[in-house]
Amino acid sequence: MRSKAVDRFVVEREREAVQHLSPGVFPAGRQAEWTAQNRTLTFAVDPLGRRVAVAVAGKQAREEAGPGVRAYAADQLVHVCRLATVPDERLPFVHDTHAVFAALQGAAAEDAAGVDALVRSSAMYREAMLRQVRLLQEAAPQTEFVAAETDTFQSMHAVWHLLEIIYLATNAPALSPAVVPHFMEWLNLNFPAPSAEDGHRIVDAAADADALARHAALWPYLRKLALRGHVTSLANVLERVAPAQQLSAAAARWARELARVSREMPLGSGDETAGSFNARWRRWNGELQTMAAAMRSLGADGPADAALESLCAIVDVMRGDADAASAAGESWQDVLGAVLLYSEPTAAADRLPGLAQAVVEQFQASEFTLLDRALAALLSHDLPELLVYSNQIDPWLAAHVADAMAHMGILDICRRALQADPREHYLVALGEAYLAHEGLWR
Repeated sequence: MRSKAVDRFVVEREREAVQHLSPGVFPAGRQAEWTAQNRTLTFAVDPLGRRVAVAVAGKQAREEAGPGVRAYAADQLVHVCRLATVPDERLPFVHDTHAVFAALQGAAAEDAAGVDALVRSSAMYREAMLRQVRLLQEAAPQTEFVAAETDTFQSMHAVWHLLEIIYLATNAPALSPAVVPHFMEWLNLNFPAPSAEDGHRIVDAAADADALARHAALWPYLRKLALRGHVTSLANVLERVAPAQQLSAAAARWARELARVSREMPLGSGDETAGSFNARWRRWNGELQTMAAAMRSLGADGPADAALESLCAIVDVMRGDADAASAAGESWQDVLGAVLLYSEPTAAADRLPGLAQAVVEQFQASEFTLLDRALAALLSHDLPELLVYSNQIDPWLAAHVADAMAHMGILDICRRALQADPREHYLVALGEAYLAHEGLWR
């Protein structure tokens, strides 16, 4: 059975052949019928004029094609259309990344494109994307175009960074296969929340512990810190609010206890065995389980205590309760990060598909952005789907993701599913866009 990615890929290929021709020489979806009539397209490019002339040609001489071949009036037309252009603001990025691309092809030709070389190339691609984001954010004025370009490059970086983590960073020699530290770094870099400004606004605005305890945004902020694994910041704020007179004695005590336990959260290191780390983690998690039970018994025996309930919700997140993470998280990325960090801290990348599917299914797919869909496909290892969505985010991303996948040795999955070579397809499409700039002809 054909996958949805196959259908979308075919539709995209046919749309690319007709979308710039008005009237089109064949209806979308009837490419096979059209080519069966001995017809193909021929074109001539005028890069300086940023135009291309397209006309119909016979694949073989009419007398050789047989009597069943028909002629159409549209075959006598020459269509002149403009080439797709690359914004001038992107030219430095294109030049920088082309140098990385060319070096990677050279290494592959010499059979030297191993994991280390791919990791270096990937890091340089990401550095170029982040540099472009910074340039766009510093641009003045902040027009609609600049905002759209910024969003595009941030999306490109998020997809590329996660691809690097799943297929390179956790497979590099001498590195730990655990995906969780990389995933949390990815999450906090590409979807930064809560921001440092949020914390300063809440904490610095409070003259004392009581003012801090009364701040309406305090407990939501602390839950977000817990979700994102910012346990040191969580401990700092809890220690500042614990002396508040308006807190109950129980809430003040457990705020101090949670601050202490947060600081003691185990962190893995390259010198520690997985067994030793897991033993420390179980002891730490056990203490959180005991805390949660004790806090619940206090809440059941006494009057409602909003601060104690908020502390209990934070403890539930940190002890690995998936329902608590889902209730506290605003996005599926938040929830997946908390599930990984607090439930499976030593998980390898092969655990991501199952965990991601369980989390993503809790959210409305109809509200997903293109970025959400691309990331979900990547986490599920649905590579054909990833390429289709990457191309919709930006043609540069699809072309370079397909190239990187070819060097990683995982593109054959897409070749079999899409019945075409996506690397060639997307690279050619990107090259055609570059024809509009003489400086990019190389």
